[in-house]
Amino acid sequence: MEKATETRKERIQKGIRHRREQEKEELRQTILKAAGELFLDLGYERFSMRQLAERIGYSATTLYLYFRDKDDLLFTVVGEGFTRFEQQLATAATSSNDPWERLNALGQAYVSFGLNNPVHYQLMFMQRVDFLTQSCAGEQPRLEAFNVLQDAVQYAMDAGVMKPGNAETCSDVLWAMMHGIVALAISIPSFDRERIQRLTTVARDSILKGLSPS
Repeated sequence: MEKATETRKERIQKGIRHRREQEKEELRQTILKAAGELFLDLGYERFSMRQLAERIGYSATTLYLYFRDKDDLLFTVVGEGFTRFEQQLATAATSSNDPWERLNALGQAYVSFGLNNPVHYQLMFMQRVDFLTQSCAGEQPRLEAFNVLQDAVQYAMDAGVMKPGNAETCSDVLWAMMHGIVALAISIPSFDRERIQRLTTVARDSILKGLSPS
């Protein structure tokens, strides 16, 4: 009987710990979401932990339980964006063995990430691009995420469906094109999803025509 009581207590304590961990993670995500928006609204210099605390209805002291300072907070916001970005590119890269279908999937994944995560995208590629070459201890620099695009270009060249050349330069051109599409979508309201889809399709066809062997 005593053993059963102890087991029940353990289950209750485990449930309490689980709920507390969930609540902490939910608050952490709330902080990160609000911080990203506030960084864009105010810029780095005007941003303060106090203003963030006021926006989410917590004390500044609570924020410091999660993040050391605003640099730590901003780096985490950008880092989480890159984690999701890298995962989407990696998934796209394994979606097909056909070289052009793979490149198309990567382009779609890139544009989709930008449209669905405009706050993160602006911080990653339009506001704090210095973070592209930085990393936390044990992590690779964020630019490493684009190796998957360069590998896909090299794969297409090796398969003979793309003109031979410098894979890095070619992947940079593709990156620039996708970035331009996303930047237009984020910056100009008239570039709605339908218009962006048409633009993406034309860009894809132009790349196919321009880079295919003659």
